[in-house]
Amino acid sequence: MAKQNSYLGIDLSPDSIKMVELKEEGGKPRLVTYGYTEAKSEILRGDFISNKNLTAALLKEVADKSRVTTKMASAAMPIASVFSTVVKLSNLLKKDLDNRVRIKALLSEEVKKILPRPIEEMVFDFNLMPTEEIEKAASGARIDAARFLITAAPNDVVKDYVDIFKQADFALNSLDIEPFALVRSLIGIDKSLIMIVDIGENRTTLSIVNNTMPIFNRTIQAGGSVVTKAVADSMGITVAEAENYKLDLGIMMAQQGMNAYPKQIEDSLAPIVSEIKYLIKNYYDQSGREKLLDKVILTGGGAMLGNFLDKYLSGVLDLRCYVGDPWARVVYPEEIAPVLKEIGPRFSVALGLAMREFI
Repeated sequence: MAKQNSYLGIDLSPDSIKMVELKEEGGKPRLVTYGYTEAKSEILRGDFISNKNLTAALLKEVADKSRVTTKMASAAMPIASVFSTVVKLSNLLKKDLDNRVRIKALLSEEVKKILPRPIEEMVFDFNLMPTEEIEKAASGARIDAARFLITAAPNDVVKDYVDIFKQADFALNSLDIEPFALVRSLIGIDKSLIMIVDIGENRTTLSIVNNTMPIFNRTIQAGGSVVTKAVADSMGITVAEAENYKLDLGIMMAQQGMNAYPKQIEDSLAPIVSEIKYLIKNYYDQSGREKLLDKVILTGGGAMLGNFLDKYLSGVLDLRCYVGDPWARVVYPEEIAPVLKEIGPRFSVALGLAMREFI
């Protein structure tokens, strides 16, 4: 069988469908095509997993319009749909860490004590959390404690995803979780302590990443739609008009010399700001301050609010914040760079999924 050299990442969510196809070229990922649809209709607004027929039809439509060339796809589940925890194994040799069969058997004994369902009803995966001790240890050295990030999803939820992709004529090659995809597209091999804030339309996911591992993850039901509603309510305009206001916000702020958001927008962002502060404090309380947070990377459709959100959060958090560029590690035609820059934050998950085989 010929080696697969084209990889498709599909971000399927209640907000929209985004897909990116990458092809290996000289050892680097090159953009083949991309596509997306905004789910302004009710097709994905509710429980898109239950609406399998409609979701599969929309998925196939986006793929056809984008002229995707492969039927092998990777997808991701939101962190809110996944059980995650950290499990520690002691008294292992470093070489044992490469034996995934043995490690999974050992972890199974610990994991089944804490899973919300019987282990037979869940699919679980694990990732070794890298440390300086493990990296420097010789193959035969004994590791005092190896920590593993465990993620687990109910069998029926996994089957739902498989069914949707099968109905859309795709083979689901892998089912990841969103924070891992975001690490690939936005962080790469940077081992700093970093927070990713992914602001979607109806939810915001926050992840603290240490040594390229998303170890603290939380989701809140607040996103761009909260800002839109706050603008609409305060100005007495329709939601559609409020969306246009948000699009023109950056130009308006520049023309009027504004260096802060209007109050209604600041107030609507307060839950996200509070959650960021809470997660940072919680991390420091549990792990100490041996390693300080280096930066906050913003992504998702809400990250571009007036082209000012990075500056705003840098001020209120007293941290370096910037909008991540998921295309930074991808080769693409220079002439489409402006378009990719504009849509980039929306494609971070899909890109990270397509990059799974490159990193």
